[in-house]
Amino acid sequence: MSCTRGSSYRVKAGDALFLISQQQLGDGNRWREIMKPDGIPFTEEEARNLQEGQEICLPEPTLPLPAPGGSNTDKGNFQDMLEALGAFESRLPPADPNQYKVENSLGFMGKYQFGEPLLIDIGYYKANVYYGNGADKNYWRGSWTGKRGINSKEQFMNSPEVQEKAIIEAFNLNWQRVNSALGAQGQSVNNYLGKPKIFIDWGVSKTLIITFSGILAGAYLRGPFGVANLLLNNQVNHDEFGTSILRYMKQYGGYNVTLADLS
Repeated sequence: MSCTRGSSYRVKAGDALFLISQQQLGDGNRWREIMKPDGIPFTEEEARNLQEGQEICLPEPTLPLPAPGGSNTDKGNFQDMLEALGAFESRLPPADPNQYKVENSLGFMGKYQFGEPLLIDIGYYKANVYYGNGADKNYWRGSWTGKRGINSKEQFMNSPEVQEKAIIEAFNLNWQRVNSALGAQGQSVNNYLGKPKIFIDWGVSKTLIITFSGILAGAYLRGPFGVANLLLNNQVNHDEFGTSILRYMKQYGGYNVTLADLS
C-alpha cells in the first residue's frame, strides 16, 4: 500500500520516528504527524517497534533544514537540545519515561546512554576495571559512591532527576577539559566559535560551523580531547558504532545554549 498523503519513506535499521522526523522534517517533535500508509497515526507502542523496510508517510516539512555542512542557528533552547539528544541516544521519543531505563549492547544506559568512565569522572561510580580500561563493555561490576543517593545501577536507571543532573555535570566537566586542552596549545575556544571549519570524514570534505552546543555534544560522544584534537589537528573520530563526531557537532550545533545553562 502506498501513502494516501505525504511522501513515502522506508525505515532503515536503527531508525525511530523522532529521528526520522528530525532528519526529514527538521523537527523531531513532529514525529506524531508521521502516518502509516493508510493515513492512520502510529500508537506509541508501534512507534517503538518500527521494522526495517517498513513504509511510513511523511508530511511536508515546515521548518528550514540546516544548510549542508552547517547548522541551524534557531533550533531551540538548552532543554530542546537535551530532549533531542536524549531521544537520539535512547531511540525513544521525548517524554517517554522508558528513555531512562534503556541499556544497549555495550552496557551504556539511561536517557543519555551513560558509560562507566563518565560516571567515574563525575563521581557516581568507581572501579579499577571498566569499559576502555580492561573491559570490552560496561559490565557495571564496580561500586557506587552514593552521590545524590545513588547506590546501584538500578537506582540510577530509575532516577530521571539524577540522570538530568548528571548530563549537566558531564557537559560542565567536558567544557572545562576542552578549554584546558586548547589552552595547553595556546589556543582558545573563542578562536573557533561561530566560524566554519573544513574537515575530511571518510574521504569526504565537510564544512562545519563550530558552536557552543555542538562542542558540548561532540565532547559527549567522543570526549573533550576528541573535540580538542578535531579543532587543533582536524582529526575526525568515530564512536564504537561508527558515528562521526562531526554528526553530533552538526546535529546539536546551533541551539541557544549558554554557560548559565550548565550552572
